[in-house]
Amino acid sequence: MNLRAVATILFSVLLLLSGYSYSNTSLLQGDNLSKDASIKTVPKPQDINILIQAAINDSLQPFSGSVMLLENGIPVFELQKGEGIHQASSFVMASLSKQITATLVLQAVDAGKLDLNHSLNRYLFDHVTLDKSKLQHGIETNSDKSASSFLSNQYDERITIHHLLSHTSGVDELGKPNRFEPGSKFEYSNFGYALLGQLLEKVNQQSFAMQIAQFSQVNKLNGLYAQVGSIETIRQNLASLAIGLNESDVIAPANLVIDASLLPAGGLIASAAAFAEFQHQLHSGKLISPKSYDLMTRSHTRIKFLWPNMSYGYGLRINTEDGITEYSHTGYLPGYMSMSLHYPEFNLDLVMLENLSLNLNDLSRVFELHTQIRQAIRSNLQLTKKSHPILSE
Repeated sequence: MNLRAVATILFSVLLLLSGYSYSNTSLLQGDNLSKDASIKTVPKPQDINILIQAAINDSLQPFSGSVMLLENGIPVFELQKGEGIHQASSFVMASLSKQITATLVLQAVDAGKLDLNHSLNRYLFDHVTLDKSKLQHGIETNSDKSASSFLSNQYDERITIHHLLSHTSGVDELGKPNRFEPGSKFEYSNFGYALLGQLLEKVNQQSFAMQIAQFSQVNKLNGLYAQVGSIETIRQNLASLAIGLNESDVIAPANLVIDASLLPAGGLIASAAAFAEFQHQLHSGKLISPKSYDLMTRSHTRIKFLWPNMSYGYGLRINTEDGITEYSHTGYLPGYMSMSLHYPEFNLDLVMLENLSLNLNDLSRVFELHTQIRQAIRSNLQLTKKSHPILSE
């Protein structure tokens, strides 16, 4: 199942949208505060790990996967549940992949290889300049005819890298008119992120998979992979990859095939620890410049999602409701679901990777557990702010 085959499923979800083991370390208490005054670590009214564990234990929906909670980059809670799931298990991340793709694009911007305001066509295609004066007088050489045909087979010239990153491009396949004026509205586009992958291959002169391997090595993200093929084929080289299960009439292995076009939008593979380390480095300023980070975490467009009051940056959803800043994303592919949350005020991260996708026939329950966990964390952080006025300033 390639990018096009899953696009309808992903778009529908995003619009409406057996045993376990766990280990935990209680969150930092009052006698254990960081000596670094630049890091806000405060005692919690109630340990969030207890709330997460209770949400999973009490959920009416089946769950199989790995959950990790970190404070200041340090794991304070881990839970693995499901047959064969262990601490080192890896999962197809679905749309969490977009955060890594957006980071690679912004690294290229920082290196001067890309300009966010330049046209996609400028980077993807070798432009041929036509002699407009000849064309105005009806004079067209054979080479001009070839160039004219070539230029008509490109994307809307108004589409910029910014539009692709923020899902405001309206891009459609070559040969088809744009879906809407670029920048005029939000429309979630996996195809747009596939184009960003092509863009990175063009400017870096390296396959996207090789760029991920290099990115993983340089930043010591052990457990981050870009591989193509069926899950069975990938598992021959990556035994840690959990078999994706899909809930239909029965729970059975999903027929997912990852191709190169799916990698930038949803096909990357990671363990919970690897993605958590990536997320910590990203929000600690270690991966992109302050200017690029500001653009990534800035609201560029309002969006409709199953959580209210959301907007979108670059590869991240943003919420500032109740005075709490939240950067998040969710993901869904046949066989896999995911969620990431980051709260900069508290330097708190949650990563949730699953190898069981719930039945899309009942969309109200697909992300029910994710919503419960998110709300439990947010309620806890609201109490924390009320208990510590310094955080409300």
